[in-house]
Amino acid sequence: MQPDYQSGPPRMPGPFEGAPISKWLLIINVTILFLQILLTGPGERLQESAFYKFGSFTIQDGIYGFQVWRLITFQFLHAGFGHLFANCLGLLFFGPHIERWMTSRAYLTFYLLCGVAGALFYTLLFFLPGFFDNYDPAVPMVGASAGLFGILAAFYFIAPDARILLFFIIPLKMRTFAIGYLIIESLAVISNWHNAGGSAGHLGGAIFGFAVLKFPPLKEFVINLSRIGTGKARRGNRKTRDATVVRESNRSPLELSKEVDRILDKISAQGIQSLTKQEKEILDKARR
Repeated sequence: MQPDYQSGPPRMPGPFEGAPISKWLLIINVTILFLQILLTGPGERLQESAFYKFGSFTIQDGIYGFQVWRLITFQFLHAGFGHLFANCLGLLFFGPHIERWMTSRAYLTFYLLCGVAGALFYTLLFFLPGFFDNYDPAVPMVGASAGLFGILAAFYFIAPDARILLFFIIPLKMRTFAIGYLIIESLAVISNWHNAGGSAGHLGGAIFGFAVLKFPPLKEFVINLSRIGTGKARRGNRKTRDATVVRESNRSPLELSKEVDRILDKISAQGIQSLTKQEKEILDKARR
């Protein structure tokens, strides 16, 4: 067999390399918005389309009417191009990192469950006194943002010191960005600002996303749920570990977090195929 030599410069990895679910989530969200527009009748608002009527989440239909599919379908509907753009931008920047870290099936399950948690958290607050007292139970909730906030919480958990550019120009640590955003969303809910229901969904997604990574039983639940239909048994603790994994297990949590940050930066710059066996084992350990 002849070796396969590249004749040109090294190929730069695409943003979705090793992250097919992230790519398809963007494609599906964009496609559905265009279908919403195409199927909206003359003189109708987007919110009056059939997609909204049968897919958005409302307390009236989703809870009182027990139309539980709305807990999933609302995540793929948007109120317009601005709404779609903001969510797709977040999914583009943060989604592939988390998908590579989790594996694609676990990432999709995690993302959808964060969206469900966002809708349920909004529902919980709706029935508590002092929140949304003047809200109509027929007001629809739509958008990928509850799932996106779960992804942001996961990124904060595994790489709190990673640097991001707010509005493409302001450098911030992920820790500062996440805490600041959560404070704003909390104030929106407490003060009943415009779109306070959406802010409640954001908080619910973020809380669930952080809890999944913080508490091993919940993380195990998400992983096992993602394996339904694959025939894979629950992975137990391996009795035999190679020397590299043993050495990594002796690292402090802070050291391991810094190493995970470095590996995620490498994936972003060079693609997942650039990882060494040792680096893949470190990520695998951090996932468990």
